[in-house]
Amino acid sequence: MIKRLLIAATAAVVFFFTFVSGASAQEAYNQMLDLSRPNGHHAVIDLIAGKLNFQDSRRSFVKGVLIRTPMYDGRFYKVEITGGRLQVPIADGKMKEDNYRELHIEGYDNVRQKYVSTVVNNHIGSDIQLQIGDYDSTQRVFTYMWESELLPGEKVTNKLVLKILNPGRYVEEYFEEQKGQFVKVRELDYTKAD
Repeated sequence: MIKRLLIAATAAVVFFFTFVSGASAQEAYNQMLDLSRPNGHHAVIDLIAGKLNFQDSRRSFVKGVLIRTPMYDGRFYKVEITGGRLQVPIADGKMKEDNYRELHIEGYDNVRQKYVSTVVNNHIGSDIQLQIGDYDSTQRVFTYMWESELLPGEKVTNKLVLKILNPGRYVEEYFEEQKGQFVKVRELDYTKAD
C-alpha cells in the first residue's frame, strides 16, 4: 500500500514538472511545498484539541464525548464524536441501535486561506459535508458555512459558530437558513475531560 502511494506521489511530481519547466518549475514546486506546511492558522485548531465532554444546552439527553487529535505533524486534525444510543439506518431498510458517531477531518487550507472540515456520520445523511470557515482571533470564534441536501432538491444553508470561552471550554451554535434568515437549531457545550 505504501509503495503504491509513493509511486502515485512520484508520478504526480513528474506530471507537474512535465508541464512546467526550468527555474519556474522549481519555484512553483517550492511554493507548493511551502503552502503544504502547517502554520499558525493550524495551531489555532490546537486550542480546542483534546478529549471533551459535550451536552446540548436544551436537551440533556444529547451528550457524548469528542476527541480531537493532530495528524501529519499538525497539518490536519481528526475529530471523533461518540454520542448516545439511538436507532440508525442500515442496509435493507432496517434499523439498529447504536451510538451516534461522527468523524471530521479539520485543517487550514493555505491556498484558500480558509479553515476546512469534512464531516460524515452514521445517522442522517449519506453525504460528506465540506464546511468552510474563518477564525476571528479577537473574538476567538470560528464560523463555518456549508450546504446540506438530505432530501433531493431540498438544499439548506447551514452555519456553525464555535466560540472559545476559555482553555477548557467552548460552545457550538448551529444555524439553518429559513426564509432568508439564520435560525438557531442547536447549541452544544464542550468541556475538557479530566
